Amino acid sequence: MYFGNTQIKESKFSIHHELQLRDYKIIGDHNQTLFRAGGQYRFKPYFQATLGYGYIHTELEGTPNNPFSEHRIYQEGIFSHGVLSFKLRHRVRLEERFIENQDFRGRIRYCLFADIPLNAKQFDKNGVYLAVYDEVFLNISNNESIKAFDRNRAYAGLGYKLEKNLGLQLGFMRQHVGANSGTNHLMLSIHHKMNWK
Repeated sequence: MYFGNTQIKESKFSIHHELQLRDYKIIGDHNQTLFRAGGQYRFKPYFQATLGYGYIHTELEGTPNNPFSEHRIYQEGIFSHGVLSFKLRHRVRLEERFIENQDFRGRIRYCLFADIPLNAKQFDKNGVYLAVYDEVFLNISNNESIKAFDRNRAYAGLGYKLEKNLGLQLGFMRQHVGANSGTNHLMLSIHHKMNWK
Protein backbone atom coordinates (compact mmCIF):
# COMPACT_ATOMS: atom_id res chain seq x y z
CA MET A 1 0.00 0.00 0.00
CA TYR A 2 1.09 3.57 -0.72
CA PHE A 3 -0.32 6.56 1.19
CA GLY A 4 0.81 9.99 0.00
CA ASN A 5 0.02 13.58 0.88
CA THR A 6 1.16 16.60 -1.17
CA GLN A 7 0.86 20.02 0.45
CA ILE A 8 0.18 22.82 -2.04
CA LYS A 9 2.82 25.47 -1.39
CA GLU A 10 2.44 26.92 2.11
CA SER A 11 -1.36 26.89 2.02
CA LYS A 12 -3.88 24.91 4.07
CA PHE A 13 -4.71 22.82 0.98
CA SER A 14 -3.20 19.44 0.18
CA ILE A 15 -3.87 16.42 -2.05
CA HIS A 16 -4.26 12.91 -0.69
CA HIS A 17 -3.22 10.08 -3.06
CA GLU A 18 -3.34 6.38 -2.29
CA LEU A 19 -2.82 3.07 -4.07
CA GLN A 20 -3.49 -0.36 -2.56
CA LEU A 21 -2.82 -3.76 -4.14
CA ARG A 22 -4.41 -6.68 -2.30
CA ASP A 23 -3.93 -10.41 -2.89
CA TYR A 24 -5.69 -13.44 -1.42
CA LYS A 25 -2.23 -14.97 -1.09
CA ILE A 26 1.04 -13.14 -0.52
CA ILE A 27 1.58 -13.15 -4.30
CA GLY A 28 -0.46 -14.86 -6.99
CA ASP A 29 -4.23 -14.50 -6.60
CA HIS A 30 -5.29 -10.87 -7.04
CA ASN A 31 -8.10 -9.59 -4.81
CA GLN A 32 -8.34 -5.81 -5.23
CA THR A 33 -6.75 -2.73 -6.69
CA LEU A 34 -7.83 0.46 -4.91
CA PHE A 35 -7.00 4.00 -6.01
CA ARG A 36 -8.11 6.96 -3.91
CA ALA A 37 -7.46 10.71 -4.32
CA GLY A 38 -8.92 13.73 -2.58
CA GLY A 39 -8.58 17.40 -1.83
CA GLN A 40 -7.88 18.23 1.81
CA TYR A 41 -8.25 21.45 3.76
CA ARG A 42 -6.73 22.01 7.22
CA PHE A 43 -9.18 24.12 9.22
CA LYS A 44 -7.07 23.96 12.39
CA PRO A 45 -3.71 22.35 13.24
CA TYR A 46 -5.70 19.49 14.77
CA PHE A 47 -8.59 19.18 12.25
CA GLN A 48 -8.72 18.58 8.51
CA ALA A 49 -11.44 17.53 6.07
CA THR A 50 -11.27 15.71 2.74
CA LEU A 51 -13.53 15.39 -0.30
CA GLY A 52 -12.40 12.59 -2.60
CA TYR A 53 -12.96 9.84 -5.12
CA GLY A 54 -12.02 6.17 -5.11
CA TYR A 55 -11.93 3.51 -7.81
CA ILE A 56 -11.90 -0.15 -6.73
CA HIS A 57 -11.41 -3.18 -9.00
CA THR A 58 -12.29 -6.45 -7.24
CA GLU A 59 -11.81 -10.09 -8.23
CA LEU A 60 -13.19 -13.17 -6.47
CA GLU A 61 -10.83 -15.78 -5.07
CA GLY A 62 -9.63 -18.51 -7.45
CA THR A 63 -11.14 -18.96 -10.91
CA PRO A 64 -13.35 -17.79 -12.41
CA ASN A 65 -12.52 -14.51 -10.69
CA ASN A 66 -15.64 -12.59 -11.93
CA PRO A 67 -14.15 -9.06 -11.71
CA PHE A 68 -16.31 -6.02 -10.95
CA SER A 69 -15.73 -2.30 -10.40
CA GLU A 70 -16.79 0.28 -7.84
CA HIS A 71 -16.75 4.07 -8.01
CA ARG A 72 -16.79 5.74 -4.63
CA ILE A 73 -17.20 9.34 -3.47
CA TYR A 74 -16.17 10.07 0.11
CA GLN A 75 -16.06 12.85 2.69
CA GLU A 76 -14.05 12.63 5.88
CA GLY A 77 -12.93 14.57 8.90
CA ILE A 78 -9.76 13.81 10.89
CA PHE A 79 -9.21 15.10 14.42
CA SER A 80 -5.65 14.71 15.79
CA HIS A 81 -4.24 15.16 19.27
CA GLY A 82 -1.55 13.83 21.57
CA VAL A 83 -1.71 11.84 24.79
CA LEU A 84 1.65 11.61 26.58
CA SER A 85 4.04 10.77 23.71
CA PHE A 86 1.33 9.08 21.62
CA LYS A 87 -0.21 10.54 18.47
CA LEU A 88 -3.94 9.86 18.19
CA ARG A 89 -6.20 10.41 15.18
CA HIS A 90 -9.97 10.03 14.95
CA ARG A 91 -11.28 9.64 11.39
CA VAL A 92 -14.96 9.68 10.40
CA ARG A 93 -15.59 8.86 6.74
CA LEU A 94 -18.87 8.87 4.79
CA GLU A 95 -18.88 6.91 1.51
CA GLU A 96 -21.30 6.88 -1.42
CA ARG A 97 -20.70 3.59 -3.27
CA PHE A 98 -21.62 2.86 -6.89
CA ILE A 99 -20.89 -0.87 -7.33
CA GLU A 100 -21.24 -2.52 -10.73
CA ASN A 101 -24.57 -4.40 -11.10
CA GLN A 102 -25.68 -3.51 -7.55
CA ASP A 103 -27.90 -0.90 -5.93
CA PHE A 104 -26.41 2.32 -4.59
CA ARG A 105 -24.96 1.89 -1.09
CA GLY A 106 -23.85 4.27 1.60
CA ARG A 107 -21.42 3.55 4.41
CA ILE A 108 -20.03 5.33 7.44
CA ARG A 109 -16.66 4.44 8.97
CA TYR A 110 -14.98 5.40 12.24
CA CYS A 111 -11.29 4.69 12.88
CA LEU A 112 -9.11 5.38 15.91
CA PHE A 113 -5.38 5.42 15.09
CA ALA A 114 -2.54 5.49 17.62
CA ASP A 115 1.17 5.94 16.84
CA ILE A 116 3.39 5.09 19.81
CA PRO A 117 7.12 5.99 19.63
CA LEU A 118 9.56 3.23 20.59
CA ASN A 119 12.81 5.21 20.53
CA ALA A 120 14.06 8.72 21.28
CA LYS A 121 13.81 9.80 17.63
CA GLN A 122 10.02 9.91 18.03
CA PHE A 123 8.68 10.50 14.49
CA ASP A 124 11.84 11.99 12.92
CA LYS A 125 14.41 10.23 10.71
CA ASN A 126 15.31 6.77 12.10
CA GLY A 127 12.30 6.86 14.41
CA VAL A 128 10.70 3.53 15.32
CA TYR A 129 7.08 3.38 16.40
CA LEU A 130 4.15 1.06 16.97
CA ALA A 131 1.06 1.81 14.84
CA VAL A 132 -2.31 0.43 15.93
CA TYR A 133 -5.86 1.12 14.83
CA ASP A 134 -9.40 -0.18 14.97
CA GLU A 135 -12.02 0.71 12.36
CA VAL A 136 -15.76 0.00 12.33
CA PHE A 137 -17.80 0.09 9.08
CA LEU A 138 -21.60 0.56 9.13
CA ASN A 139 -23.88 0.31 6.08
CA ILE A 140 -26.51 2.94 5.30
CA SER A 141 -29.19 1.42 3.07
CA ASN A 142 -32.94 1.18 2.51
CA ASN A 143 -32.47 -2.47 1.51
CA GLU A 144 -33.52 -4.58 4.49
CA SER A 145 -31.36 -7.49 3.31
CA ILE A 146 -28.20 -5.40 3.92
CA LYS A 147 -27.17 -5.57 7.57
CA ALA A 148 -26.12 -2.39 9.38
CA PHE A 149 -22.80 -3.86 10.53
CA ASP A 150 -20.43 -4.25 7.58
CA ARG A 151 -17.01 -5.02 9.04
CA ASN A 152 -14.37 -4.34 11.68
CA ARG A 153 -10.62 -4.07 11.13
CA ALA A 154 -8.05 -4.28 13.94
CA TYR A 155 -4.39 -3.61 13.06
CA ALA A 156 -0.98 -3.55 14.76
CA GLY A 157 2.27 -2.81 12.96
CA LEU A 158 5.85 -1.65 13.37
CA GLY A 159 6.83 1.59 11.67
CA TYR A 160 10.24 2.99 10.70
CA LYS A 161 10.95 6.54 9.49
CA LEU A 162 13.47 6.53 6.63
CA GLU A 163 13.17 10.33 6.61
CA LYS A 164 10.91 12.70 8.52
CA ASN A 165 8.50 12.67 5.56
CA LEU A 166 8.91 8.99 4.51
CA GLY A 167 8.06 5.90 6.52
CA LEU A 168 7.48 2.17 6.18
CA GLN A 169 5.11 -0.06 8.14
CA LEU A 170 4.84 -3.82 8.38
CA GLY A 171 1.81 -5.07 10.22
CA PHE A 172 -0.96 -7.57 10.80
CA MET A 173 -4.70 -6.93 10.40
CA ARG A 174 -7.62 -9.05 11.60
CA GLN A 175 -10.83 -8.34 9.67
CA HIS A 176 -14.36 -9.47 10.49
CA VAL A 177 -16.92 -9.07 7.68
CA GLY A 178 -20.54 -9.53 8.74
CA ALA A 179 -20.84 -12.60 10.96
CA ASN A 180 -17.76 -14.42 9.61
CA SER A 181 -15.06 -15.75 11.91
CA GLY A 182 -12.46 -13.28 10.63
CA THR A 183 -9.54 -13.28 8.21
CA ASN A 184 -5.86 -12.43 8.73
CA HIS A 185 -3.93 -10.01 6.54
CA LEU A 186 -0.20 -9.20 6.29
CA MET A 187 0.27 -5.54 5.32
CA LEU A 188 3.24 -3.58 3.99
CA SER A 189 2.75 0.17 3.53
CA ILE A 190 4.70 3.26 2.47
CA HIS A 191 3.75 6.68 3.93
CA HIS A 192 5.04 9.78 2.12
CA LYS A 193 4.51 13.54 2.57
CA MET A 194 5.61 16.06 -0.08
CA ASN A 195 5.44 19.79 -0.77
CA TRP A 196 4.29 21.20 -4.11
CA LYS A 197 6.17 24.48 -4.35
